[in-house]
Amino acid sequence: MSNAKALGQTLAELRRMGRIEKVDAAKVAALRTMARSLDEKPYNSQMFHEYFTALEGLTADGDSDGAVEALLRELSA
Repeated sequence: MSNAKALGQTLAELRRMGRIEKVDAAKVAALRTMARSLDEKPYNSQMFHEYFTALEGLTADGDSDGAVEALLRELSA
């Protein structure tokens, strides 16, 4: 499956869940651009890093203080 298609499915589900709002439009546009770029050049590791970072920002569950991430880092150490 292409990155663009997978992102489309993710965005559709986030919309269905009410997790994407109009304020997210720029993030969504940037993610779509990055997904298309990755489909054209799939070995761009820096772009993948940026893409996943941006995707995490959009799909975060509201843990704004980073407690979940800190706990996961601690458990994996």
